[in-house]
Amino acid sequence: MLHDRSGETTTSEAEAATNSDVELRGFSPWRSLRDPRTWISFAVAAAIVVFMLRGLNIDVATTWAYVRTANPWLLAVGFLAFYLTFPLRSLRWRLLLDNAGVTTPADRATWASLPALMEYIMLSWFANCLVPAKLGDAYRGYLLKRNGHVSFSASFGTIFAERLLDMLGLFIFLVISGWFVFGVHLPPAAQLIFAGGLLLAGVVVGGLAGMRWLSPHLRRFIPARVLAKYLPFEAAALRSFRPRVLPQLIGLTGLVWLLEGMRLFFVIRALGADQLGLTLPVVIFTALASSLLTVVPLTPAGLGLVEGTVTTVLALFLPGGAQLAASRSLALAITVLDRLINFWSIIIVGFFTYLFSRRR
Repeated sequence: MLHDRSGETTTSEAEAATNSDVELRGFSPWRSLRDPRTWISFAVAAAIVVFMLRGLNIDVATTWAYVRTANPWLLAVGFLAFYLTFPLRSLRWRLLLDNAGVTTPADRATWASLPALMEYIMLSWFANCLVPAKLGDAYRGYLLKRNGHVSFSASFGTIFAERLLDMLGLFIFLVISGWFVFGVHLPPAAQLIFAGGLLLAGVVVGGLAGMRWLSPHLRRFIPARVLAKYLPFEAAALRSFRPRVLPQLIGLTGLVWLLEGMRLFFVIRALGADQLGLTLPVVIFTALASSLLTVVPLTPAGLGLVEGTVTTVLALFLPGGAQLAASRSLALAITVLDRLINFWSIIIVGFFTYLFSRRR
């Protein structure tokens, strides 16, 4: 078992030297908003958006006119599809925690209950929308450590296992939907997306394989201070994939990514663009490409990068392609409404969760 319930609330200077700031202090939006790096990342995102608007020569007034015609009920269905992923993600995470031996049956009624895990995930996503480099994942490990008095390294090992499932699920769905959309003739933009997905999946899988096969040899070269933190991480990550719950983990991951695609599908239907050539494979491919770009640590949750890429991809499949101004404006309207759900609503919901949470 990987329990670490010493209840210690202080950290020695030696430990502090090897721990991240998030692990030691958690996350504070007020502190983050005073950090120049946060403002630099948002400035980069704004520059990307301005570059995209000028490069595609988009008429903002036309885009706003499209946004105003959106069906609010279908947008609400897209919103619901997106937020249904949170209980599924929470259930999957609890399976990983149980599999890794981080939680016990008693924990599932308290700090590891599904509502508690949903709260941790929401707070971590809120952090990811405010700061770059996916620091929300470290914040989630901190929340588990603070509320459950478990090892930060062990909890972060399960988060790594979750990221592996997400990357593999995303890449598999991306390949399948891309095959239906493009066949074997991939345009340059799609090639970059596939290459990025393959690279990320390869890095994560390679990391897991390295832990499994090379770790015994590498441990001899790791300083004892670092090794003490690495071993619980490695054990939790490897134990998370015990075969007994693997079918459930795969099924939950598939449902999560299917709902991500349904979110964009209903946004597109809300604007009536589903009648203009945006088929379901195109929608799923675009939604997954959007999720892939949120991994890029340059801006918070891929802000700017997602907007530019998704608008460009959608415009290619609308009548007239990217050469037609109306298609570009409609593509941007879809992107704006989709990001309203999967980015800006997270900031609002996450902020109030942070404000009233007793587990933060």
